[in-house]
Formats: sequence, C-alpha cells, structure tokens
Amino acid sequence: MTTTNQAVRFHQYGGKEAVKVEDVTLPEAQGPLVVVRVISAGVNPVDKKVRSGMLSAAFPLQFPVTSGSEISGVITSVSDDVTAFKSGDRVMGLTGNQGGFAHYISIDASQLVKIPDGLSDAVASALPVSGLTAWQALFEQGQLREGQRVLIHGAAGGVGSLAVQLAHRAGAKVFATASPKNHDYLRRLGADEVIDYHQPSAFADVREIDLLLDFAGAGYENLGQTLKPAARVVSAVRPDIAALVTSQTPPVFLQMHGDNALLSELAQQVAHGTLHLRLGPVYPFAEAAEAIEQQSAGQTGRATLAVAG
Repeated sequence: MTTTNQAVRFHQYGGKEAVKVEDVTLPEAQGPLVVVRVISAGVNPVDKKVRSGMLSAAFPLQFPVTSGSEISGVITSVSDDVTAFKSGDRVMGLTGNQGGFAHYISIDASQLVKIPDGLSDAVASALPVSGLTAWQALFEQGQLREGQRVLIHGAAGGVGSLAVQLAHRAGAKVFATASPKNHDYLRRLGADEVIDYHQPSAFADVREIDLLLDFAGAGYENLGQTLKPAARVVSAVRPDIAALVTSQTPPVFLQMHGDNALLSELAQQVAHGTLHLRLGPVYPFAEAAEAIEQQSAGQTGRATLAVAG
C-alpha cells in the first residue's frame, strides 16, 4: 500500500520559480470525500493566473496552494457515506478551488463523474474546463439559437474548438478567428468562415453577429460594425469585458460552474467520436512548473500533466 504522496504547490504568488513538487500527507476518505489516485490533470491558463496572483482579489487563497483545476483518475478509497462510487471506478471532474496536481487527492464525490469506456485518461482530464466553458458560453450566457451568427475569438484553442463544433451542430453560422495554420482544421470542425486575426481588414465582410465569444482576450479593436446593436458578448478571459465592448446587451464575463449531467453527456460524445477535443503537449509530473508557465489563452490543443507517469 502506498504511504507517500507528492503535490505541485506554491507558498506565495510569483512566477515559475514559486512552483515546487513537495512531499505531502496522504488524504483520507471521510464523509462525502473520496480518495482519487490522479492519472492525468488538465493544465489551464487559469492555473498560471492563480499562481501569479492575478485573480487574488476575486479568489483569495490560503497558502500553500496545490495547483490544478481538473483531473482524471481512479478511486482508491470511499467512506460509508458515499454510495455512488466504489474503489476502482475511473472518474473525472473539476477540483473546485485548485488542488488537482497531486498523486492522491481527496475530493467531494459530488464533483466527480464516471469516465465512459473509450475515453482516455488524458482526454478525460482535459474535458471538464473546456467542455463546460464552451457550452455555458454558447447556450447559458450566449443564448445561441439556430440560424444565428456567432463569432468565436480563439477558436483553435481547447475551449474555442469545442465551441465551434457545438455551435455548428446547433445550426448557427460560425465565424472563427485563428492563425492561418489552423484554418483548415476549423473548417473541418464546422466553421463557415475562418478569419486571420492578424489582418484587421479580414473583419470587413463580417456583419450582423448575434453572439461574440472571446476565448483569446484580444481582437476587440477590429470589431467595427461587426456586431448587431444588441449582440451578446461573452468572455471567458477578460473580467473587464464590459469596458471593452459597447452593446445594448451588457457584456458578460463567464465564470464556469460545475454541471455533472452536462459533463457526462459531453464525455459520452467525445468517447463516441461525435465531439473532438484536441490535445496538446503532455508534461511529466516533475515539469509541472514549466507546464503552468507555458499556458496562454487561445493556444492550440489542451495541455495535460501525466501525474501517474
């Protein structure tokens, strides 16, 4: 039986140098908490923002902090209070307020869903944040309907590429911004028009947009007459979005929330091949500090941390 545990932690806000792999105590299953042996963890731009202190005003933390907001793994221990899971179940989910970059974690069972057959550990660990963010931006905050026109900034990233697919399937006309190397990829996913965000003139023919989704944090200066007067604007990366875009409908900064039923449905779709999540680099556990440092909004593919080696 394992008697050791390690976690990726920082004791103060800072840069890459603040992040260390440290020995920590093994968690225990008690009450609603189960113990999960983490196999893979998604690495997100928010992990870098949390480490730097950029989000300290909105989300104050108690040090030391273990990084990591989404995981996949195997349950190793449950208490008598938990009946929905058993030891040996493959699970995935959001960790809540960080905490996922560790060999073993304790987590509330209500934050987990079972991994469907056919879904790899890496994909399972990278889906919760990207999938829930894309869906909630489109349909909860964006209120997208069939026949509407949606412009997606940062469309080649993990969140953006899922949003392109979901919007296309919903019957919207999809305009996507990305660098030229990703244009063919986005067309295959269902984008109707793909725009090189480096070329301001490329927006000249984009008109009557009902919904703007921002997963990149840039591109507002090129909007011009692109948006309808009452267009909905949703950003997952710019808390100051209301000061950047003028619309009759107040712009929204999306704060993604957990939704187990939705996550299970998205996981089934990815497992069955009807929804595609593009993976990026896989980092060894010992290189977690570098993995966090390399995160940026809109990057292509979802990075993961191979926690179990």
